[in-house]
Amino acid sequence: MANLNDYIDWRGDISFSELPLNEVDNLILSAICYVDFEGIVSQSLNKPILLRTAARKYLLRHRGERAYLGAIVPPQIVTLMARAAKSVRFGGIRVCGYINHINNESQTQFSAITYLLDEKNICVAYRGTDDTIIGWKEDFNMSFMHPVPAQSEALSYLEDVAHERMGNIYVTGHSKGGNLSAYAVTKCKKQTLDRIVCAFNNDGPGFNAEFIESPEYKNAKSKIRTIIPESSIVGMLLEHEESYEVIKSSASGLLQHDPLSWEVMGGSFIHLDTVSEESKFIDRTIKEWLGEMSAEDREAFVDNLFDALSSTSAKTLTDLNTDRKKIFKAWNGLDADTRNTVFKYIKLLFKEKTKNIIPPRKNTST
Repeated sequence: MANLNDYIDWRGDISFSELPLNEVDNLILSAICYVDFEGIVSQSLNKPILLRTAARKYLLRHRGERAYLGAIVPPQIVTLMARAAKSVRFGGIRVCGYINHINNESQTQFSAITYLLDEKNICVAYRGTDDTIIGWKEDFNMSFMHPVPAQSEALSYLEDVAHERMGNIYVTGHSKGGNLSAYAVTKCKKQTLDRIVCAFNNDGPGFNAEFIESPEYKNAKSKIRTIIPESSIVGMLLEHEESYEVIKSSASGLLQHDPLSWEVMGGSFIHLDTVSEESKFIDRTIKEWLGEMSAEDREAFVDNLFDALSSTSAKTLTDLNTDRKKIFKAWNGLDADTRNTVFKYIKLLFKEKTKNIIPPRKNTST
């Protein structure tokens, strides 16, 4: 079945001035956001370069190296970027405002880039969770903290773009980047919101109940499109008041989070009626688990878990994966309560899986 690469081959000769951004374009731009453009794309919003130029410089810098974006981001995104950059549609986009901010003290992982699609349209893209352990801790912090630092930075970034650049604004992101997209659009000034065409949340987590019940969210939600694969796990986390769209993926389970697995037909994804039973049971399981813990308990659990990971001196998931001794050291560093919580979650997960996936036997006796 066709994917993002096939779409570029099919639609790549048509510029954005001829055909506006659609849902597939959105995902491609949110995926390219994972590429490290440090030293290639200016942090300034007033010094754009062509995407084809940025791609060429990136590939020259990493010539002869195997593409690698971390332990969880598929390296094929580099190939996607290179393919897109050769096309008229994407290669002619100008890019600017590249930021990649990692701060252990404030527990922040934030990265963004701005695409100038044509003379009238802009797309702000937020990166999802990268390879850094601190980035993962910030994700976990969302279960008890509001806002997390990356959400505040996303809002500031969007307002800076709106101030510096004229035109209609699309906002996008994949995974945590999708959450940042929805957050920034919800909290932005009215004059900025009026310029927003659409904010895409591609399989990103939702928010707590207080946030989605806020007047700002209710005012902005008509501009938010949440798109998730049929077996979504990440995108079903926390709460979504806005209706979400379910699309088909060529992968299974958690691997459906990979944007390169999302199936395309023409200029759109292949849409489905609902998420899978697997996605539903995992959603119920996690909500049940979180519901049993107070905000203070969640914070203590997250702090203990990531303190143990930090004690290994590992900075990224790659560090852990390449030195398995660090994983054992981290596990041994967990206190009893944290270990028990992890075991309890695993037990609950398998209990719910059995209950929801395997249908009960019918009584055939007469």
